[in-house]
Amino acid sequence: MPACRCRRALPDRLAMVTVVCLAVVVCLLSGGHVEALKAAGLAGGSAIGGVAGFFSALTSHLMWLGVTVIGFAITLIAILFLSGHSRAHEIALKVGVGVFLLIAAPGIVA
Repeated sequence: MPACRCRRALPDRLAMVTVVCLAVVVCLLSGGHVEALKAAGLAGGSAIGGVAGFFSALTSHLMWLGVTVIGFAITLIAILFLSGHSRAHEIALKVGVGVFLLIAAPGIVA
C-alpha cells in the first residue's frame, strides 16, 4: 500500500515545482513594470487622484448610510450578546474591523 502513496505524491510534487517555477518566471519578467507602479502611486509616487476623490465623495454624500448601518449592526450585536449567541464576540470584532477600515480608507489611500 505505501507504493500507492508514492504514486500520488509524485504528481503533487511535480505540480508544486511547476507552480514555483512559473512564479519565478513571472517575477523575473515583471521587472520592467516598476515604472508603471510608481506612476500609479503604488511604489513611492504621489497618491492616485481619482481614488482620493472617490473616497471624499463617498464620505461626504453617503455618511447617513454608514451611520444607519453602524447603528443597525450595534443593535444586532447587542441582541446577539443578550441572547447568548456563541459567536457574538466574533461578529462584533468583524464589524469593528470593517468600520475601522471604512473610516481609515482615505488615510490608507493617501
